Parts: sequence; C-alpha cells; structure tokens
Amino acid sequence: MRPARKREVHAGHALGNAGVCPYRFRVATTYRMPTLTSRREYFRLPYPVTSGATLAIDGTNYTVAEVSERGLRLSCSVDKFPLEQRVQGTLTLTAGMRCTITGTVLRIEGRCVILMLSRGPTSYDVFREQRHLAKQFPDWKPQPA
Repeated sequence: MRPARKREVHAGHALGNAGVCPYRFRVATTYRMPTLTSRREYFRLPYPVTSGATLAIDGTNYTVAEVSERGLRLSCSVDKFPLEQRVQGTLTLTAGMRCTITGTVLRIEGRCVILMLSRGPTSYDVFREQRHLAKQFPDWKPQPA
C-alpha cells in the first residue's frame, strides 16, 4: 500500500474520510438563498382585465381572473358555487393550452370564487402563459399581491 499524500491526509483529517474529492469542500460560494417576501407557495398569475383564461364546467364558461398550479380565481356570480363543492372541468389558457382541472370551492370573495385544485395546470403551463401574456400585452405587468 502506498503512503498517503499530504493533501489526502489533510482532507481526511479535517472532514473525515468522506470519499469525495477534497477540493470540493474547499470552494467557497458567493450564492446565498434569497429571502422571499411572499408567503405564497405557488406563483399566481393575474390576467389583464381585457383577457383571461376560460374554465368550462358542464357546458358553462367562466372567466378566470388568476391562475396558479393549485388554485384559480373565477369572476362570476357567487350563487352558482356553494362552499366545498367539488368542481371538474377544462381550463383553456390564452396561449391555447388545455388542462383538465379538479378541485373544490375554497372561499367566496365579493364576485370572485376561489377554487383549490387537486389537479390543474403545471408550473410549466403557468410560466408559458405568463410569457404569452407578456408578448400579447407588452405594457401590462402583473402587480405583486
């Protein structure tokens, strides 16, 4: 067996014999995890007033005011949806993508109904929709909540 080299002895002494290249432990990084100012778990994309996705439920179309991976805000009359009602339909985004959604009515705010989705658009769909809206409405920017 060969004798250990100086750097192998030093790395084994400082870190224990981890079996990983010793130079990987010595590299310092300047990247720090950013502190988030929003408490939301998923990004919410609000639509411009003149545009919006469409949710089709049992042949009736509803206008979507905000979309995220796990939720929707519908602009409609509140008497159509009782609390905790199961909802299933097809969401058509303005970019042309279609998603099958399943969820429940979470709460009602004014003339908006908030749906919590158990199945909905993916994060890729939401960001693709955001890019599409930025191209269609270059002067419009989503306002932070």
